Amino acid sequence: AASAAGSTAVGPGHDALLVLAPADSSFTREAIQLIETVGGHITHVFPPHILIGTVPAAAESDLLGQGGIVRIARDVVDPASVESYGATAVAGVQVWNALFAHPDKSAEAGIQELNPAELVDDALEPPDLPFDPSRGEPSIAAQTEDFTPSYYQTSDYMIGDIAVGIILPESDGSGDPSTEDWTGEERQLVYSEIVAACNWWATREPRAQLRFFYDDHFSNPVTTRYEPINHPHSDQGLWIGDVMGKLGYTASSYFTRVRDYNNDLRQTYGTDWAFTIFVVDSSNDGDNYFSDGYFAYAYLGGPFMVMTYGNNGYGPNNMDAVTAHEIGHIFLALDQYSSARQPCTRRSGYLSVENQNSLYGGCSSNEPSIMRGQVWPYSQGAVDPYARGQIGWADVNANGVLDPIDTDPQVHLNAHTPNPTEETTLVYSGSAVDIPWDSPTRPDVTINTIVRVEYRVNGGEWQWATAADGAFDGASEEFTFTLRNLDYGRYNIEVRAVNSAGKVSTIYASDSVLVYDPSQVGPFSVLTPYQPDPTSTRQPTYTGVARNVYQGAEGMMLMETAA
Repeated sequence: AASAAGSTAVGPGHDALLVLAPADSSFTREAIQLIETVGGHITHVFPPHILIGTVPAAAESDLLGQGGIVRIARDVVDPASVESYGATAVAGVQVWNALFAHPDKSAEAGIQELNPAELVDDALEPPDLPFDPSRGEPSIAAQTEDFTPSYYQTSDYMIGDIAVGIILPESDGSGDPSTEDWTGEERQLVYSEIVAACNWWATREPRAQLRFFYDDHFSNPVTTRYEPINHPHSDQGLWIGDVMGKLGYTASSYFTRVRDYNNDLRQTYGTDWAFTIFVVDSSNDGDNYFSDGYFAYAYLGGPFMVMTYGNNGYGPNNMDAVTAHEIGHIFLALDQYSSARQPCTRRSGYLSVENQNSLYGGCSSNEPSIMRGQVWPYSQGAVDPYARGQIGWADVNANGVLDPIDTDPQVHLNAHTPNPTEETTLVYSGSAVDIPWDSPTRPDVTINTIVRVEYRVNGGEWQWATAADGAFDGASEEFTFTLRNLDYGRYNIEVRAVNSAGKVSTIYASDSVLVYDPSQVGPFSVLTPYQPDPTSTRQPTYTGVARNVYQGAEGMMLMETAA
């Protein structure tokens, strides 16, 4: 059985598996939103039918029948009961049974405390980034207009929703002799180990609100004419290009094929990030590594990672520990084991954090960490502060919001014209945009969305504006609202935006407009109602404003005098 090491599953009454009947991705998002509304959180999504996460027991009866939810389970589920929903649903149930249904029993299986060989230079630089003349080196292309992640920014920080493509190449003997054949049990073990690793990261930092969407290419492995394990890792382009071509990605570069796939996953599942995991069968291979000694590696910042089934001395039952380490690289955490030769002062990640927990050199920190490799840090749930910072898990102002999403939603309000106006119905419009955390080294990017724009009149109650496109769900949004049946007088309008991290605009947009009675152009006064009313005062003092609306060179003008 797959190991549940590092999991913080809390057992019956909280963790749950949910079955959705409709094969429509919109129902997946609707169900997730409903669960979030009642205080739960979905961590693992096996589209479109299976969800795993925390669900308050008291909310079960209210959730059933909504958002396509037809079943909520807290114990072992018979995989045959979901066979009608397809292989991905069956595999998701088997993952649930192995990792979550009985966390106490799963934990007893433990992990094999081995002392495998160190990873071999397993953090690689992606070779396909565009060349940036201003920096004199390869770099990510400029950010998008609304600061959302660009084509090359598929794993800038480990926060939010992540799509994970899982691909198990299967040699077909048409080129290389076929020496490996995936079995159903091996494929399921790989799947469970990968989910366990993702769950391990999710439980390390609840504020990251991690949610993983798994794209299934393990139930039916993708064929290739090559036998990957019998090649050096440097031949990866042969079989990766081959399998990606079988999936319909035909760019000239195999890196571009994987990046196209990742961006399609991000679009399909509506996630913030995406990366791909290739697992190579090595069951019949004597040493479980490629012919040049590599067995697990990842590209810093994506787009993919590669593992063998046996991972040298780790073995398949410790694949979760290896996967967790490599996922750290995908999100820009550096190696810390000595032979990687990563200096203490090297910086990495969206927040540009030093590598001061490295075992190479006299660094300022010496803590157990998943980025040092081996199994023990995984079993102990160890991530040092420097690795946390490199994947974006820092909170410099201690306000409970991780820095990359501790952003400022800014709002612009279009001033009403003409002003003054004789209209008593005023239509306003404007725009809001989430301004990203300023990265010292990478293009600024936000995964926050504008979730609400609010307005108030003369300091009154905040009211909701309307999204111009029908929904507040983007990093930038246009909005509108209407003030109706206004009396004559001065109106001060303020507008603010709220983003998905709960941050509110620090500076409000505003407009001040005079609504006047066209029959009374000239001097008039506005009396402020006396408060309290009724009153026991025999000599109340009234205040007001004397005003004169007149025709000026630029239209209707206003003069005011307090009285």
